[in-house]
Amino acid sequence: MIDSARYPRLSRIQSPDDLRRFDESELPAIADELRAYLIESVGKSGGHFGAGLGVIELTVALHYLYQTPVDQLVWDVGHQTYPHKILTGRRDDIHTVKQKDGVAPFPKREESPFDTFGVGHSSTSISAALGMAIARQLEGDERKVVAVIGDGAMTAGMAYEALNHAGGMDSEPNLLVILNDNNMSISEAVGGLTKMLGRATGSRTLNALREGGKKILGDKKHNPTARFVKRWEEHWKGMFVPSTFFEEMGFHYTGPIDGHDIPALVATLKTLKGLKGLKLLHVMTTKGKGYERAEGDQIGYHAVGPFDPDKGLVAKGGAKKPTYTDVFSDWLCDAAAAEPRLLGITPAMREGSGLVRFSKEYPERYFDVAIAEQHAVTLAAGMATQGAKPVVAIYSTFLQR
Repeated sequence: MIDSARYPRLSRIQSPDDLRRFDESELPAIADELRAYLIESVGKSGGHFGAGLGVIELTVALHYLYQTPVDQLVWDVGHQTYPHKILTGRRDDIHTVKQKDGVAPFPKREESPFDTFGVGHSSTSISAALGMAIARQLEGDERKVVAVIGDGAMTAGMAYEALNHAGGMDSEPNLLVILNDNNMSISEAVGGLTKMLGRATGSRTLNALREGGKKILGDKKHNPTARFVKRWEEHWKGMFVPSTFFEEMGFHYTGPIDGHDIPALVATLKTLKGLKGLKLLHVMTTKGKGYERAEGDQIGYHAVGPFDPDKGLVAKGGAKKPTYTDVFSDWLCDAAAAEPRLLGITPAMREGSGLVRFSKEYPERYFDVAIAEQHAVTLAAGMATQGAKPVVAIYSTFLQR
């Protein structure tokens, strides 16, 4: 049972309806309590850790503003959903995550109506959310659909297939995609200028002007003036922010904004709720936010066993027996020393697949293709036609993708 003295606000939240009864000014304090509770809970149970800490404020803002589960919220992969589960009726059971008959570590439709789509593999959220939005559009249902996807997951082709399909539709469904950028792999934020542009593209005034301009100028396909204004806007934004690509795909781009600034998140999401069609909100977050050790070691604290939050992860004493991954890593490096044509390929799983040592000893022969398993396999096939000896290291379960 939650300690109401330590968590005076969170102890009163069993559902998003309870969250919405609070004044907006209390949301930062609720986020602080949620972060502390997550650290305490995962410390007891283990589980995915860093990703959830990075979306605390975003999770609070989304459930506060959207009428979930009537409005549909789709999380990509699911590593980051522990805060979501805590706010949606599973607060007192979150410590049972990954235990028999306990809370599932990923969104699970059978577990809660707030878990709108079962996930586990990455990069499926936009496709799923688009399908939901289309189905609702066909029924004349104007309830909202939101997909939350990380910058890592955006490296997979499936995400772009969904963006491409959505942007090419004659009748735009009502869909918001939130790009949770937690290591600036898509773009590098540039101080005050980035903040200024984020505020500008997210302001009610600018969006009102844009929407009003669309009504006055009409279809840009057949109006030379509208086409000129659109190209001027793209040129101006393209010089400073990573918007042009998403705008060309048919999405109204907003951001980047600070994903840990609740007032900014709430103000921007309120604006976007009032816009119809395809929208993309780019938020900048820090994986492991609020727990210094996790911020400093984002790989090590991605998923953890039970630990004492005051001490952090502590290495176990005694001699460590080599794991299968260790044996594979040693074999690969030994083989590479004997065969100069041997190459190592991984789809964003260097640590888990045992390619860390190889990547350091043979950096010119190491290829991380990001979350792109089908590309990794076909890339290796192309290399092999030229006499190379590629080794593709992929978790067997990821070959389903």
